[in-house]
Amino acid sequence: MVRLQTLDLRIGVRVPASQPNSTMKTLAFWSLLLLSSCTAFGQNPSDLFDKAPPAIDEALRAQVDKFYQAFIAGKFKDAYLMVADDSQDKFFELPKEQYKSCEIIKVNYTENFTKAAVVTSCKADWRFHGTVVLTTFPLTSNWEVLNGQWFWHYEKPTMVASPFSPTGFVPVPADSTPNPAALVPKDIPGAAQAILSKVSVDKVSVRLRSYETSQDVVHVRNDMPGQVRLKLDQPDIPGLKVSLGKTDLKAHDETTIVFEWRRDDTAKNMNAGATVHLRIEPTGQVFPISVAFDNTPPQK
Repeated sequence: MVRLQTLDLRIGVRVPASQPNSTMKTLAFWSLLLLSSCTAFGQNPSDLFDKAPPAIDEALRAQVDKFYQAFIAGKFKDAYLMVADDSQDKFFELPKEQYKSCEIIKVNYTENFTKAAVVTSCKADWRFHGTVVLTTFPLTSNWEVLNGQWFWHYEKPTMVASPFSPTGFVPVPADSTPNPAALVPKDIPGAAQAILSKVSVDKVSVRLRSYETSQDVVHVRNDMPGQVRLKLDQPDIPGLKVSLGKTDLKAHDETTIVFEWRRDDTAKNMNAGATVHLRIEPTGQVFPISVAFDNTPPQK
């Protein structure tokens, strides 16, 4: 069994231990995206689903389940028995992970139901610099009927995921083999910072008038190819309300953080400021946003 424990082994790069935690988390996040595509055993299926005869569909699903059960048990020789003859060498070359569980979520049949692309949702431990995280990710496998039985068949991907592409994917030239290491730039810290810069706020401080009801707004934008989640850590200050327009930002989406001050009997003039922390998942970024208060009304 091949257990690939770290990013260093899997994509051929070494990340200095001195890099900031946010950089590490970002690399782990995007490396998982990259590796889940490169080890997905084939191309992404189209969105069309062709209804197969029940007997054919049941036979395929049973074989796919048996194939991934071998990965769950760590018995890759059992999976090898379900590999087509012309794909056995490639099966040996590909990295192999032991999964916790797998479930078929989509099947796309072609060539009169003699070939199929199967999308499977699998769970496995993602290990990175001593941290273990249970992660769910999609795997796409290709299958074909040989002598009346379904066999796993290797098809070279036409696109692979890359955190260093604006779209999140790069094409694989027709005359080459996908090489994960080739997708990684030499300047890893610089590339990580470029990734982090794709989530941004338009300002890191706001001003409110403590002597009257007032409001200020911060805009947050996500230019990553994938979705991120926003969370707020804020102090408990009577009269101060901070709210997110959206907690989930899709690719190239944006939202606002609204800072509201309402002065009443419990909310007196603020002599000191406050800090609200905006947290981004799964990159691990933290944006501190300072809140300052004007206490002196303008002269009339």
